[in-house]
Amino acid sequence: MNWWKGLSRRTQMEAQLEKELSFHLEQHTSQLIGRGIPPDEARRQARLALGGPEQVKEKCRDERGTRWLEDLLQDTRYALRTFRRKPGFTVVAVLILSLGIGATTVMFAVINSVLLRPLSYPEPDRLVTLRGFTEAFGELWGCSNLDFGDVKRESQTLALAAWTYGGGTISEPGEPEYVNGRQISAELFSTLGISPLQGRAFRLDEDRPGAAAVAIISYGLWQRDFGGQPSTIGRSLVYDGKTYTVVGIAPAGFQLDGEVDVFTPLEQRQTTDPRMQNRAARFLRVMARLRPGFGLAEARAELALIARHLAEEYPKSNAGLSMIPYSLQKELVGDVGSTLWLLLCAVGLVLLIACVNIASLLLARAVSRERELAIRVALGAGRGRLARQCLTESAILGVGGGLLGVVLAFVSIHPFVAFWPGSLPRAEEVHLDWRVLVFAVGASLLSGFFFGLAPALRVPMRGVEQTLRAGARSIAGSSRHLHSAFVISEIALAVVLLVSAGMLGHTLLALSSLDPGFNVRNVMAAHFALSPGTLANPEKVREAWQDVLDRARRVPGVESVALADIIPMRKGENSVPYWATATPPPLNQEPVALASCVTPDYLKVMGIPLRHGRFFNEHDRIGSEPVVVVDENLAQHAFGSKDAVGKRIWIPAMGATPALVVGIVGHVRQWGLAADDQSRVRDQMYYPFAQVPAPLLHFFSSIMSFAVRTTIPPLNVVEPLRRELRGVAGDQALYEVHSMEQLVSASLARQRFLLLLFGIFAGLALLLACIGIYGVLAYLTGQRVPEIGVRMTLGAKPLDVMRLVLGESLVMISVGVGVGILAALAAGRILNRLVEGMRPADLSTLAITIPVLVIAALFASFVPARRASRVDPVSALRQQ
Repeated sequence: MNWWKGLSRRTQMEAQLEKELSFHLEQHTSQLIGRGIPPDEARRQARLALGGPEQVKEKCRDERGTRWLEDLLQDTRYALRTFRRKPGFTVVAVLILSLGIGATTVMFAVINSVLLRPLSYPEPDRLVTLRGFTEAFGELWGCSNLDFGDVKRESQTLALAAWTYGGGTISEPGEPEYVNGRQISAELFSTLGISPLQGRAFRLDEDRPGAAAVAIISYGLWQRDFGGQPSTIGRSLVYDGKTYTVVGIAPAGFQLDGEVDVFTPLEQRQTTDPRMQNRAARFLRVMARLRPGFGLAEARAELALIARHLAEEYPKSNAGLSMIPYSLQKELVGDVGSTLWLLLCAVGLVLLIACVNIASLLLARAVSRERELAIRVALGAGRGRLARQCLTESAILGVGGGLLGVVLAFVSIHPFVAFWPGSLPRAEEVHLDWRVLVFAVGASLLSGFFFGLAPALRVPMRGVEQTLRAGARSIAGSSRHLHSAFVISEIALAVVLLVSAGMLGHTLLALSSLDPGFNVRNVMAAHFALSPGTLANPEKVREAWQDVLDRARRVPGVESVALADIIPMRKGENSVPYWATATPPPLNQEPVALASCVTPDYLKVMGIPLRHGRFFNEHDRIGSEPVVVVDENLAQHAFGSKDAVGKRIWIPAMGATPALVVGIVGHVRQWGLAADDQSRVRDQMYYPFAQVPAPLLHFFSSIMSFAVRTTIPPLNVVEPLRRELRGVAGDQALYEVHSMEQLVSASLARQRFLLLLFGIFAGLALLLACIGIYGVLAYLTGQRVPEIGVRMTLGAKPLDVMRLVLGESLVMISVGVGVGILAALAAGRILNRLVEGMRPADLSTLAITIPVLVIAALFASFVPARRASRVDPVSALRQQ
């Protein structure tokens, strides 16, 4: 019989079963009476022959195939009635579990969307990105344009495309505004497997120097400046001083390392960007799709062969350079994955503590219900039946906590993503989907099974008679030990989270106290876009920049102004090889330094200390001797104990003529307070903007930043500066404005974020551990009231009783702390590998965190101990 049909007709079938049993009983009774047996005796013998009515009914129900579901419904109804009689216990258990499941669900939702869900491109597993690697520089995110062209022609396994950063001012239509741009190769959209929302992608004949100026605009710009009109295709767009024809609209939400408004053909940069013909300038990001029939292993082997050929043909730029394909999803995610998995482990510990807490509460209920369970055993219930009842009760608690946890996750997931430091990759894709809901249901049921296991195993199948005779306050030693084990595990898990939070706090304090190498107070940094009309005339570029500096100095509140292509702790890199002797070192063994192009007032604006010599002045310009200023790290590495001022260093990227070292400055933590010590490039040098050759001024103007020291809060001068520097045409823009204090703070944003979350998790863990130890001690002392009464009758003082209870608590706390410290030291090693600048656990961290936990746990133990000390001996003995 179909089980659903049997279940839906259960009432009717029960009535039929009752009638059938009555019929058989009457028939057998009639037969016995016909043999001459008295009616009463005939009825008794008929019942004996038929068997117990309920047992017969149970056998018949088993034959229907719906017995398991009927028992489940019966167990569920009984569990709900039980929880209704104990609303306080039910609410506490569901709330505790919902916090753990809610936090775990949020973390899994983020991991699912960022790490596990495939990219929203066709066959995303076949998309890769190319990175270079050399012994000197390590891993290189970029590729040179010439190398890209060679690999694209020679590769049989990969279909390649490339892009690079850009940006400019849109003059028409609408008001002038600066927007982010990208230069892309014609194959980019086809490589990714997507098409423009309207119009078309670039043609191959458009991706070359001198071709027609065409552009693809973003969906946002289409809506903002063109009103979302279909007639936008074919219209003109004045971008960076040049008129482009709009040929396509990018799909909504399409990004290339951030939001982009204008895409232009890559090869049209040949006339303005000298890096396009420099094989050592690795500034392109390369994406590729595996061709049909080829896998990643074949692509790696082919790229290794191509890299060897290029190294043989161009040893100066390509010797020792290898090319490695990585999954595009891995590239987009970056180093976020380790942080997400770390946080999932942390919330997993919170959920585990919650489960242990509820298991302890359920075990206490099971011990107090031993008499009830013994009666069930005496009436014929088996271990499996009773264990199923206990597990059903815990499963209902798990599902209830899971439902509330999903609600909490739904409410908190978007605030969590918004709170993430910096930009979370694929943040717009984070939401609750069916995978997350399945995870939440699975976590709920698994949690219910976990904390229901201990009560289920406590079913009294032996010694039923003793259990029935025992009072309600008897407690077995095994239960006492199991309760103690639960408390110890809660304490140990709480210690792991507390010590981890303490390590992060110690790390943040240590990093915050580091000297960044410059004065961060009252300094503002921003990108600045010159008028496109000015950039079209290289002879006017220097004058235009000098005019910008002069105008900025006239703004009230501005103390000094400078230009730089690289601002500390912000994106930007120009690592170049150098050497300090006329004989160059072997290939790939050259030392490397971060080279920054600046104006003379840069040292004054940033407050970088001058150690020896001088900084740049008005005499350091085109036509004069090339000069550089080096930091103390480079001076030590290149010249040792000798004074570097007056020495010369050879910098191939700046020409064959060696540069004269005119000064030594302090080291600046360019890569951030945490990351600078781990950077492969720590030597630094500065060269004057005035000595940049005229052909490079257009390119340098696109990357220069504006640094301002003020006498008032720096962000207060932003709007006056914008008004003063807009230019005659109103198309000069100050954008991406930050104070240096903000940039320094942002360099520790991830450490601060982890500290906050681990602090919250540790606080929850400590709260749950205290609730657990309070509940266990309250239950154990409650069960020992008769024993305490006897002790007090024999002369024990209230203080002795308190000492007894607190001593037992202290033993559990001490064991938990010992186990927790060992686990915390192991967790500390994981943190050291995953968190930049992480300091290892030391005695000071343990000396702060462990007493906090011990004091909180003893405080939680004090209330049950005090209650036990106030037991009335007479009343306690009467309960015996």
